[in-house]
Amino acid sequence: MHVLIIALVVVGILAIFLEMLMPGWDSYVGVLIGNVAFVVAAAVAVITQENAMFFIGALLVMVVVGGYGTYLFIKRKQLHGNIILTEVDDAPQQDLSSFMGKEGRTVTLLRPSGDVDFNGVRMQVTSDGPLIEKNTKVRVVEIQATKIVVTAIN
Repeated sequence: MHVLIIALVVVGILAIFLEMLMPGWDSYVGVLIGNVAFVVAAAVAVITQENAMFFIGALLVMVVVGGYGTYLFIKRKQLHGNIILTEVDDAPQQDLSSFMGKEGRTVTLLRPSGDVDFNGVRMQVTSDGPLIEKNTKVRVVEIQATKIVVTAIN
């Protein structure tokens, strides 16, 4: 039974290590397999062994040491820069205030967002509430930073 427990722990470690090397690999199958292997190993240890606490403690130590090793690996390889956004785009934002009160015609169905043609200028907009059909006349009622809000004109 010791061999089964050790094999499950090794399979768990290898599966998680593979997931670390190939992130996103088939919807995190590696992490799922690794965690299931660890849980099964712990369950087998508790059910069949007199010294189950030793196996659970060893498994806990391995998970903590492996997690810390993974943290150091990611930090050393500078992989955390690819995961966490550290820069903000300082590109100038388009001034949309000139569209306030303008009227246009929907090019697409607004549910709640879509496109409107303002005299040859096609813009993406958001409806102020209900769905607005294609080819409906609309008016700009609000500008929210980078978003144009329109309402249907009856």
